[in-house]
Amino acid sequence: MMLHVPSALCPLCPLCPLRQAVARLVLALVMLAAGSIAQAQRDPTVPAADGSSSAAANTLTHAADLGPMTVIVRDGRPYLVVGTRLFATGQRIGAARIEYIGETEVWMRESGQLHKLPRFPGVQRRPVGPAAASPP
Repeated sequence: MMLHVPSALCPLCPLCPLRQAVARLVLALVMLAAGSIAQAQRDPTVPAADGSSSAAANTLTHAADLGPMTVIVRDGRPYLVVGTRLFATGQRIGAARIEYIGETEVWMRESGQLHKLPRFPGVQRRPVGPAAASPP
């Protein structure tokens, strides 16, 4: 049976205390890094902790500040989704009052002026022409 003599000349030896210490250190660093990465990720289904979405709805100064708009329909009534809140026709978002929620636009009255906000800027609806007859 051969005795193990630890030395700096045997870095490949699995019994070397230096190699074991380095392995433990590397394992500890990997575990710490994995823990910090997992904590940095946020659940996308939970509203932001700073409440920025609700704050944006309450401090709206111009109707165009809404940004991208989402409309959902519940029990036949359309609702405008701003952050995590639903707004119906007649409700106020900041200084603007919702007049109409349609398929392609939302009409809002602010400071006595009526504003049409397209839900999909740059997209226009138009009737579809007759289908082209396909050759036999």
